[in-house]
Amino acid sequence: MRGLEQQRSCLWRRGGIAVLIGVMSVGGACTKREADEQAAVQQEAAKPADGAHKEAEAPAPVIPQAAPESPSDVVLSPPGSMKGSSATSRGSGHPKGPDTVGGRAHGDEGSMGVAGAPPPSPAATAPPGGAALSVAPPSIAQTAIDPNGRFATTYRPGGGHLAAFESAVARGIIPAGERELVSDVGARYTPAVEAPTTAALTVRTELERSKVSPSGGETHLRITLRSTTKRAVSRPHLSVHLVLDVSGSMRGEPIVRAREAARALVEKLHPADDFSLTTFSSDAQVKVTDGPVGARRTSILQTIDAITEGGGTNIGRGLELGYEQAKLAKGVPADAVRVVLLMSDGRANSGILNGEQLSRMALGAFQDGIQTSSFGLGADYDGALMSSIASDGAGGYYYLRDADQLAPALTTELDKRLDPIATAVELRVRLKPDVKLFHVYGSRRLSDAESVRVRAQEVAADTQAERRDKIVSDRKDDVAGGMRFFMPAFARDDSHTILLKLALPPGTGTRDVALIELKYKDRVAKKNGIDELPLKVTYGNSDAESAGSANASVTRTVQGFAAGEALAEASRLIALGDRARAVAILSEREGILRTAATTLGEPLFLKDADRLSRLGTHAGSYVGVGDPLVLAMLLETAARTHLH
Repeated sequence: MRGLEQQRSCLWRRGGIAVLIGVMSVGGACTKREADEQAAVQQEAAKPADGAHKEAEAPAPVIPQAAPESPSDVVLSPPGSMKGSSATSRGSGHPKGPDTVGGRAHGDEGSMGVAGAPPPSPAATAPPGGAALSVAPPSIAQTAIDPNGRFATTYRPGGGHLAAFESAVARGIIPAGERELVSDVGARYTPAVEAPTTAALTVRTELERSKVSPSGGETHLRITLRSTTKRAVSRPHLSVHLVLDVSGSMRGEPIVRAREAARALVEKLHPADDFSLTTFSSDAQVKVTDGPVGARRTSILQTIDAITEGGGTNIGRGLELGYEQAKLAKGVPADAVRVVLLMSDGRANSGILNGEQLSRMALGAFQDGIQTSSFGLGADYDGALMSSIASDGAGGYYYLRDADQLAPALTTELDKRLDPIATAVELRVRLKPDVKLFHVYGSRRLSDAESVRVRAQEVAADTQAERRDKIVSDRKDDVAGGMRFFMPAFARDDSHTILLKLALPPGTGTRDVALIELKYKDRVAKKNGIDELPLKVTYGNSDAESAGSANASVTRTVQGFAAGEALAEASRLIALGDRARAVAILSEREGILRTAATTLGEPLFLKDADRLSRLGTHAGSYVGVGDPLVLAMLLETAARTHLH
C-alpha cells in the first residue's frame, strides 16, 4: 500500500489535453500534459455524468452505524499513488508515462491527499523550440470511473505548519537561510485569481491547452475556487477538546511546554466557547468536562498547571474520551465548530494499538462533524499514526521538534477554523456522456455509508445556516447526477484545488463537455450562493496547433504539484527512517525539473531543482537541518507551499 514504484517519466504527451479542477481561494492547482499520440479507448463510459437534475424528496438521512468501508486518507500523498496508475493514453496509440516515482497504492478511483494520488503526468510534444522528452514505458491501461456520486474532498483549512516552521527559524533550529526553500515557490505555481468582492466564493476553470487535438484524448481540468478577504459578520461558537499525552516520556520540558500551550489556548477562547481537557497515559481521564470557558477559566488554568506525567501511552482511550466530550456535550450550539486537538510525543503502547482502528475513530468523528488535528512532539512519536489520525479527521498534522513550537502551532491552526466565510459548500461536476473520467486526484469515491453520512452533514449544515444566519434552506431535496465534493466550511482568503483526468472524444469546432456547479451558504452576504459554469472546449485543426496552445500557468502548476507530492512523500519517508528512498525521490524530481526547464522554456524550474538538490543533501545528513524531525518539518512545509 505504501510501496514505492520506480518509474520514468515524460513531461508532455501529444494529442491530449489537461484539465485541472481546483477549488481555490488563494489559488492552487494541478495539471498535466500530453505526450506523443494516445492509445485506443480501453473502456466504455460509465454512467452519463451530466445526469438529469432529478430531485428526490430527501427525508433526514439515517446515518449508518457501521464503520465506513474504507478510511479516507488526506495526508499529503506520495507521488504515483494509484493502483494501475499510469495508463495507456486514449487516442492514437502511444503509451503514457508518469512523471514521478510512485508511492502508496490505492484503488483505481483515486487516493486521498493534498492534490494527492498519482501526480500530474504532463505528456505531449514540447512547444516550438523545445526538445521532446523521452516517453516512458507502457503501463497498465486505465479503467473509466463512474462520474456520478460523492467523492472525498481534501480541503483542509489551517496554517499551523507555517507557524511551527517560523518558530523553528526564530529559535535557530532551522537556519534563516533555509526559509527560501519554502518561500515564494507556491505563488509561482498557482493561478492569479482575484478575491471576489460581491460573493464569498468565485470559480474559475482553465484548460492546459486552449485547443484540443482533433482526435481528442486525455485532458486535465483546473477549477479554481477563490474565497473573499471579507470577514463574516459573526464568529461561530467554538468547541475545543484538548487530548494531551501525559505519559512518562513527557517529563521535563515537554510537559512544561504542553501546559503553556494549553494555557495559551484557553486564554484565547471566548467566554462562551466550550472547552474540555482529557489527559492520557496508560489510561485516560477527563480533567475538565465540556462546558463554556466563562467563569471556569481560572479553575481550568489551575487544573492545567496541576497536570503531572507518568505511565504509558494509551492514545485510543484518550481519543475516545475526547470525542465523547465533543459529541455528548449539552448546550453546545448546532453550528459550533468542533475540533479535537491531539498532542503526543510517543507511540501507542496501551489500549488500542491498531493504527487503522485509531484512524477510523478520527474518520467517524469527522463524519459526525468533529475535526481532529494532531501535533507530534519530540523525536519518538509515531509519525505515521499521527498523520493518519489527522488525515482521517480532516485536520492538520504537525512535526514539532521542540515543545516551544506547540503554542504558535495550536493557535494558528485554530484561527483558520474560526472564520469560515462559506458553509455547506458543494462543488459538482457534470460530465457529458461521451467524456470519460479516469482519475480524481487527491480523492476517492465515497462508500454508500460514507455518502449517507456526508448527505446528513449537508442537511445539517443547511438547517444550521437557516437558524444561525437566516439563509433560506435549499438542501432538503437531493439532486442526483455528477461528481460531488462537499466541504462543510470554507475559510476566508483561502483556496483549494481538485484535479480531474478526463478523456475527450474526437471532434471539431466548439462544444460543451461539462457543467460546473457551485452551491454554498454565503456567510458574508447572508444568502445562498449559486454559480453555474459551462465548460467548453475548442478543437484545433491539428495536433501541432493543439500543442502550440499550451497554457504556461497550468504547465507550471503541473510541475509544482508534482514537486510538492515528491516533497511530501520524502517527508513521510524521513519520518519513517527511510532516507535512501527519500533522497531518490528528491533526486528524480530534481532531474525532471531540470529537463523541464529546457524543454518547456521555464528557467525558474532550475531554481526549484536547486532547492530540491539542497533538500536532498540535507536528507543525506543526520545533523543540523538533517535531524529527522527538523528535516521532515522542512520538507512538509515546502510541500505545502508547492501544493497550495
